[in-house]
Amino acid sequence: MNLVSIALDAQGAPVVRPWHDAAKADFVTLVDSQNIFGTGYNLKAIPYGVMIDEAGRLVKAPFNVNVKNQQHLTILEKWLSDPDYNAILLREIKPSSKTVVKTNAEAAARFQLGLVLLESGKKEEAIAEWRKALALDPQNWIIHKQIWAVEHPDKFYNGAVDYGWQKTQLETEKSQ
Repeated sequence: MNLVSIALDAQGAPVVRPWHDAAKADFVTLVDSQNIFGTGYNLKAIPYGVMIDEAGRLVKAPFNVNVKNQQHLTILEKWLSDPDYNAILLREIKPSSKTVVKTNAEAAARFQLGLVLLESGKKEEAIAEWRKALALDPQNWIIHKQIWAVEHPDKFYNGAVDYGWQKTQLETEKSQ
């Protein structure tokens, strides 16, 4: 099966992600560029993976995904290659026993407004809205990374994501 990876860059333009190609992945990659799914599940960090079968059923709840992690690759490979594994996952999925933390609606709205502003070419206004959203939801790494990716695209879109820089940036922000 040869499928295409569709993703959006910081400006919302469709691109095929080089890391998807480098991993020789043969599954569809969807990027929640509007963070609609992320908001619905109150996800605050990226990257995360979600396994949805051909019938549109969620067969594995959102999980941290790293294509360099052999356990993650094994799960994905088994799911793609073993038709019975999907049924096993469906039987094993249970309602979460975790207390659902309500999404900060204002932070989510400001995040969305920032995306609209960015698409309209209003970069500074977008960043200002994201900073307000971050003040409301300071542990939301999706908002952190959105700001950083727009302010410093070289740390995100020119080759490998610079996680060391992100760590340093976070420490700098904490000390301010």
